[in-house]
Amino acid sequence: EKVLFNDRPLFQRLVLDQGFYPEGIYTAPSDEALRRDIEIAKGLGFNGARLHQKVFEPRFLYWADRLGYLVWGEYPNWGIDHSRPESLKYVLPEWLEVLARDFNHPCIVGWCPFNETPKDQDPELIRTVYRVTKSVDPTRPVIDTSGYIHVETDVYDCHNYEQDVEKFAAFFRPFREGGKPWRNFPEESAHWKGQPYFVSEYGGIWWNPGQRDEEGWGYGKRPESEEEFLERYRALTETLLFHPRICGFCYTQLYDVEQEVNGLYTYDRRPKFDPEKIRAINAQKAAIED
Repeated sequence: EKVLFNDRPLFQRLVLDQGFYPEGIYTAPSDEALRRDIEIAKGLGFNGARLHQKVFEPRFLYWADRLGYLVWGEYPNWGIDHSRPESLKYVLPEWLEVLARDFNHPCIVGWCPFNETPKDQDPELIRTVYRVTKSVDPTRPVIDTSGYIHVETDVYDCHNYEQDVEKFAAFFRPFREGGKPWRNFPEESAHWKGQPYFVSEYGGIWWNPGQRDEEGWGYGKRPESEEEFLERYRALTETLLFHPRICGFCYTQLYDVEQEVNGLYTYDRRPKFDPEKIRAINAQKAAIED
């Protein structure tokens, strides 16, 4: 149930990074901007990121290698018809190019070709891409489709944006007590078979002081104060850090993206909070690291 690095358990303290920039949207303004995003995340106590719904620039991966930053390589599957086997002829050639280009980057700790695929997905499409990925790179774990409906996967992950701390903890309590892990769609998803369990999206706390409601979006009710935000962040995060059977988390998200105002930094990379306060929470020793 653990993912080992150099034969030792390391809790993956990840943050969601969508690779957006106000100056160029999907295009970073400079090499320094790529490096700075990693330094921002590490300054907050994260040790890596999900590179979400985008194939990131090779220079980002270069800096991740140099700075010791764990990343999951992903593919932008939004808009694909996952119910049609013919989609493979568009997806697979591009995904194989990604694997070939980025295989030698030591920062990449796993692959995830799909995210939140719908209930009408063709399971054979998901299975085929998973197995091809494993064939090309048998050295890394592969998540078949992040969150939602698993078919065949090395790491079993889920997405949970519950904002009520007690309810959030209750989702994962049976697993702590020896039961099975919480799943997004238990009726449709493949059974958990003892794989490492990873909460790969949580949080997303809405925080945009000074903006009108219609100008932004986040999960749940907005905190009334910075103190309330930090307390919610602490409680949600510690639920996962101190769980003896969870191997990692990924907080949504590093910085605001367009209308999504649930970042720890603003879109133009200004801190919303004292980074040391976030770091102090994230840097605590995880249960699996004992």
